[in-house]
Amino acid sequence: MLPCNKRQKIVKRPSGDTSYRCLHKKSGVHGQTVDEGVCSRCPLRSVPHVKPCDKVNIVTSEEMISLDDEEVKKMISEAGLDIMDLDENPLIEKGPLPPEYPPLSVQLWTYKEALIKWNKAGRPTRSQEEVEEIHKTHCMPCEWYDKEKKRCRGCGCTVSVGSIAVLNKIKMGTEHCPKEKW
Repeated sequence: MLPCNKRQKIVKRPSGDTSYRCLHKKSGVHGQTVDEGVCSRCPLRSVPHVKPCDKVNIVTSEEMISLDDEEVKKMISEAGLDIMDLDENPLIEKGPLPPEYPPLSVQLWTYKEALIKWNKAGRPTRSQEEVEEIHKTHCMPCEWYDKEKKRCRGCGCTVSVGSIAVLNKIKMGTEHCPKEKW
């Protein structure tokens, strides 16, 4: 059966079968006995966290810049991500529909490269007026822009009017739009 934090085991029968009760109050089947078919269609299914966060090392932007490619690949592998995503998945899908976010390993790799380029250039930043203009005229109307997460689906970067340059692609003077709009 699919994992879910909002399901309660109620009976284990002698035949080996187990019954479950749904604990999602908004699921429409709250308190009722559920089976795999019901759980697999549930949009509210709460999957338990399987990767322990304490095994992931938090790296600052300064530390990230000093890492070589092999160290980044090792970090990607230790985080439980597929290193092959770097080679197999295109960074930007050029099609009529908005792409899905690139894999986390690809985002980590491109972020490292962006930080290196930005540091080598002397950390140039765009003015707040430039950032607001780019965001208003290019990002907000773009079909690749995820308004809820304030991120670009093409590259996975945060693009907003606020924040500091290290956390906002528009603010970094060396970065550009994956669709080449700015």
